[in-house]
Amino acid sequence: MGRWTLLLMIPANLLLIAWVWFGRVVFAVGGWFLLIYAITVVPVLLGALLVTTILAFTKPGRPRTLRRAQAGAQLVMWLGMFGFGLTTVDFGDTDESDMSAITQVFGRSQATLDLSWTLMGVSALVVVVAWATLLVTLIVGRRGSVASTS
Repeated sequence: MGRWTLLLMIPANLLLIAWVWFGRVVFAVGGWFLLIYAITVVPVLLGALLVTTILAFTKPGRPRTLRRAQAGAQLVMWLGMFGFGLTTVDFGDTDESDMSAITQVFGRSQATLDLSWTLMGVSALVVVVAWATLLVTLIVGRRGSVASTS
């Protein structure tokens, strides 16, 4: 699992950044968050995922692979990013333009909007916690490898 997760890091990270940014357009949901995310969320995601990807690909030893905890954190982060992109409530310049993929599938109501906002927040939290876990495990793993080679 660790080797495949490592090999998928670059393409999956890029694909999921695109999904978070404008994936909801697939469900005919597009509004101001397309622009707002382009200048806020996308650069942060690119930077954060670049750091963990570089740390993963520059690990000492061959063959390079992620440990179980690292691969698990990466997979959970990808699931969180997918969930965030799916549940983002976007808005436009007209009344009732606040839509998400959930409201498009199940109908627009206050309940589906509330559910979308809640799931969006939970997904964002999952992404942050999983990324921090991945970062810490990559750094700790690197320190352990350096100490054992000295």
